Amino acid sequence: MSSDTVFAGPVPQLYDLHLGPILFQPYAEAIAGRLTPQDRTILETAAGTGIVTRAMAAALPASRIVATDLNQAM
Repeated sequence: MSSDTVFAGPVPQLYDLHLGPILFQPYAEAIAGRLTPQDRTILETAAGTGIVTRAMAAALPASRIVATDLNQAM
């Protein structure tokens, strides 16, 4: 069923609250740790709920980050 692949309603918030910290936060911090001050403009695709985006923004607050995801709710 195609609706099984749609993250809608409360799913993005629950995903971000419960799954994100367990599954993605360690990777987000690892990715953010690889950034350098020369990384002034960053394009993130498949950004999901923004876990990696927030880690990158914290690591390089002066950078410009464009984050996108196919699923608008995410």
